[in-house]
Amino acid sequence: MKVHKFLGGIGLVAALALTACGAGSEGGNTTGGGTAGGATGSAAAGGGAIDVAADASGQLKFAQDTLSGTANQQLNVNFNNPAGVPHNWVLVQPGQENAVATAAAGKGGDPTGIAGVIAGGKPIAGASETISVPAQSAGAYPYICTVPGHYQAGMKGTLNLQ
Repeated sequence: MKVHKFLGGIGLVAALALTACGAGSEGGNTTGGGTAGGATGSAAAGGGAIDVAADASGQLKFAQDTLSGTANQQLNVNFNNPAGVPHNWVLVQPGQENAVATAAAGKGGDPTGIAGVIAGGKPIAGASETISVPAQSAGAYPYICTVPGHYQAGMKGTLNLQ
């Protein structure tokens, strides 16, 4: 666990150093402001990539509770769940968190086809996936885990697009 946090800290420092050195020349997206874990981001042609993870200690939270990205560009969110407990990452329309979490609970956490969902994946355990987020206008967008009870326990964050 200590090694994981140390490596995560190194990843954050490297991401900040790259951003300061001009890695964001294409409007690069970065993660940041999280509570723990390896927050990194990189620019990609036509959009960006953002890394986010479920908390590795088993707590019902994301390792990063705040992410940043570029508005009006498609983003790829690389979600990693190192835990054996299922989690997912779901971006929702502001104000729709409760409605989405409630509707997904009736489907075992699957957000597919639920009104208010912008993008998201089905619950996974001990795995990673990339979620494609269509271009969104500038603003603050909530992301949640829709596994029953997880959002209510505090598994949520904010994606700030500028």
